[in-house]
Amino acid sequence: MQVPWNEFRTIILLVSISALIAGCSTPQGNPEDGKRWYTMHNCFACHGPNGNDGKAPEINQPQMNFRSFLSIIRDANSPIMPKYPEEKIPKQDVADIYAWLKSK
Repeated sequence: MQVPWNEFRTIILLVSISALIAGCSTPQGNPEDGKRWYTMHNCFACHGPNGNDGKAPEINQPQMNFRSFLSIIRDANSPIMPKYPEEKIPKQDVADIYAWLKSK
């Protein structure tokens, strides 16, 4: 059976859009894991144990969306805040940290 060209294009378009949306969406974060990653990556050393009681800016209950938060984690454009590439802190771990901070 041969699929008509218009239907084939529509299927390819829908699959492509679905893949794009999945790649841009916020991963589901786990707050319990986020607390552990926050500690393991020494975020508390500057931001404090709760994200709002350190010498660095408060990050508990972030008002920014996940994409902005991830961008800052990757490169805060700051001489003090280290850059955390995907190899050091995977996107899922960042999502977990974000979920933990949002739950505070």
